[in-house]
Amino acid sequence: MFQFIGYNFFSDSGALDSAPSSVDNITSTRLSNAIFDHFNVTRNVNTPYSTTIPAGWDYDTVLDASFDGDLNAGNVDFLIEQISSIKIKRRVKGTFDWLTLSTIPINEVEDLTFVFNDFLNAYGVEYEYALVPVLNDIEGNYIIDSIFSKFNGIFIGDANQTFKFLYNPSYGTNARNQQVGTFQPLGKKYPIIIGNGVLSYESGSVTATILNDDYEDTGIVDPVAIVKKKTIIKDFLTNKKAKLLRDWNGNVWLCMIINAVPVNYLSGSGMSIPQIQFDWVQIGDANNQTDLYNSGIINEPG
Repeated sequence: MFQFIGYNFFSDSGALDSAPSSVDNITSTRLSNAIFDHFNVTRNVNTPYSTTIPAGWDYDTVLDASFDGDLNAGNVDFLIEQISSIKIKRRVKGTFDWLTLSTIPINEVEDLTFVFNDFLNAYGVEYEYALVPVLNDIEGNYIIDSIFSKFNGIFIGDANQTFKFLYNPSYGTNARNQQVGTFQPLGKKYPIIIGNGVLSYESGSVTATILNDDYEDTGIVDPVAIVKKKTIIKDFLTNKKAKLLRDWNGNVWLCMIINAVPVNYLSGSGMSIPQIQFDWVQIGDANNQTDLYNSGIINEPG
């Protein structure tokens, strides 16, 4: 096409329309009134004119459509070749250390569609989350977004599921435990205190009322649903696996449930409204990659 200062002189319907090469911020493209075998758009303005169809995507390609049974012009197929997995990372905004929460293997296009729930977040903290493309253990550019964490109640869970205690939740005595020995030698007025160890961990207990999941919306007590939920929670609390205990005060503990898990019932409820109680002991740092991995809360060593 003969062009002069951005216009052509073929006396057609687009003679006075500016040529695409001189238009900024193009957001859409329409092909019509012809049969097309291939359509390719590139950012490389130095590419010489050629009737040869490009072999595939490169880093300057914007659109590449082969019209092979579909209208796809994106780079999903090219992208799959450049990604073996996607890491999901999190850090407190303003800090530097990332916590790797999970790795999603990418083998086909459908693997790029996934939902990840973070059950390890603390209340009142603004986090930055990152999606990190990985190819052969080499990380690509981080795609980062921030979220402010806010919730009500007490939660107990792991990386796969969590249970919310919203009704009448309460803590028993919370203690900081240490190992200190007392030696009482003969002939001495005062004992000798020995504290050679570094043990320092929290312990406590939680009590809460169990109601059906839709009670907050309906206000109706469903005894059958409560019995099922109570059994599921008891099985979860006694599976002898590490848990993460969180609350709306910002407390987070990596812990194990110890001792029996008793269930009492509100007076006059006819055993319809149970109150569950459990004791817990801290077993590590809830923000430490190694502690979370060793306890089985996450499947990523770092």
